[in-house]
Amino acid sequence: MTALVLSGGGLWALAGIGVAEALTDHGVTVDAYVGSSAGALVGALLALGHAPGELRRLAKTLTARDLKKPWRTWIRSLVEGRLPPALVSDERLFQRLYPYLAGKEWSSLQRPLWVVATSITNRHPQVFGVGSPVRLELGRRLDLGWRGQELDLKTALRASNAVPGLFAPVPLGAEWLVDGGVTDDYPLDVAAWMGAEQVIGVWVDEPHPLVMRPRWNAFHVLEASMTAMIRELSVVRQRQLSLPVTTVRLEMKGGHRVWERVTAIIDLGYQLASENIDALAELPNAHV
Repeated sequence: MTALVLSGGGLWALAGIGVAEALTDHGVTVDAYVGSSAGALVGALLALGHAPGELRRLAKTLTARDLKKPWRTWIRSLVEGRLPPALVSDERLFQRLYPYLAGKEWSSLQRPLWVVATSITNRHPQVFGVGSPVRLELGRRLDLGWRGQELDLKTALRASNAVPGLFAPVPLGAEWLVDGGVTDDYPLDVAAWMGAEQVIGVWVDEPHPLVMRPRWNAFHVLEASMTAMIRELSVVRQRQLSLPVTTVRLEMKGGHRVWERVTAIIDLGYQLASENIDALAELPNAHV
């Protein structure tokens, strides 16, 4: 089984659309999708059978206005002397995705899909999707939690994209779930756990080393610190694996919210995948 693994990265994760488009144009197909955070959304839409060109057109229509600021909730929370549960609501974004996700369940998938979220209650990755894990020892070693279809598809995607502080966490029984990228941003390990024999990966990475700002504030320090932790976790998890992986790596430049660059980001994914198409097509079970 060849899996396409899609990391988080905010709008930069849309590069996965370009990678999928390049694979299609060059006759390379994959058998399953694994996604974390924004990569989970891209992977889900592909697994549901939406063509990369269709997703490109959708992505070009997204704007910052699709992230609604819940002013009433903010004001109510401040009046009550507490912080709001989230700074932004994802309701409008998922309304935009409604035509693509309406009535879709795990049984609607045309290819297997595995979505990664993070339990801040149990403090380890939680994986939702079809089938069941194959390499059980890997799951024990890397502390992966299998939740199958305990959440419906749309709710699992919301959990995987619940950036801490930005979006509200998603409840599951006594647990609270947040963004999968907190613990497993580039989930190659999940692909291996579920039985993938080789992986094509899209990794949205930060510039390394970090480009220092002339002026820093508290938010910049918090953001850079979180980025360092997420990246180091991704690197450590990659080192635990022995399966063949061809990674399409791109560096995030300009932050996560670069709405005006959506087309360029998708094009970059296409370009990088096309430049590596020989390596991608040579994976043992990649279908050409």
